[in-house]
Amino acid sequence: MITFEAKIREQTVRLFSDLPLKNAVGAVFRTLAQVSQKTNIFSERFALCFGWAYFYMSPREDENGNKFWLVQTGDYDKDPQKDRIDNCTVSLVVQNMQIEAVQIAKVNPEPATCKDTVLVLKEAMNAEDVYMNRSEAAKDGDSGWYFGLLDDPNEENHTADDYIRVPSCELIKFRTEALRVMQMPVGTVAVFHENEMTALIDSEDRPLKFTTEAERKALAEKQRAQFAAEVKEAEERAKAEQENK
Repeated sequence: MITFEAKIREQTVRLFSDLPLKNAVGAVFRTLAQVSQKTNIFSERFALCFGWAYFYMSPREDENGNKFWLVQTGDYDKDPQKDRIDNCTVSLVVQNMQIEAVQIAKVNPEPATCKDTVLVLKEAMNAEDVYMNRSEAAKDGDSGWYFGLLDDPNEENHTADDYIRVPSCELIKFRTEALRVMQMPVGTVAVFHENEMTALIDSEDRPLKFTTEAERKALAEKQRAQFAAEVKEAEERAKAEQENK
């Protein structure tokens, strides 16, 4: 696990991640620093809604007795509205997915959080070919997103019992890739085959750009190599400085 560290108002703040997501972590640290100008973030009662995810602060002490504040996030394996976890990887990855989606598509994002609900056709949860469609939110806490079957032969015959409304974070359990489009604007339609997006369309039926899985893997490899090179350079610099003392 990678430890990221920053100083905010003379306090040490750390964040744990399994991946070298330094840009995403940096954005969280910068936001915390900005918020700290007006709000006391150094409290277990503090909560930061940053994009789709929520982040919290927990006081800790390391093995050397150094005190610090650890950034936590919701535990999506349990109840993220109540349970917290030290590893922020999932929240950071989803944030990156959503930021990339709106940037590549060149659209203005419309907010949706992990707590906002999605209307899901139960039959679609384990189907291969599904789609997501965003309408105007019916009420607060509703993302406006619908998750259904592509080319559903029984579309006109479904009853209320065929649907379930779940927090958007539940998509992690059966269609993680669907979270990529959560910040896309009203009218967006996204089509998926298994866990890969195959089409993205705006409110006027115009195709929107999106990256393929292969393109994202190539970029991830490049970022990991860059991070490894930076770590090696920092280690060599620290070693040289130690030898020169």
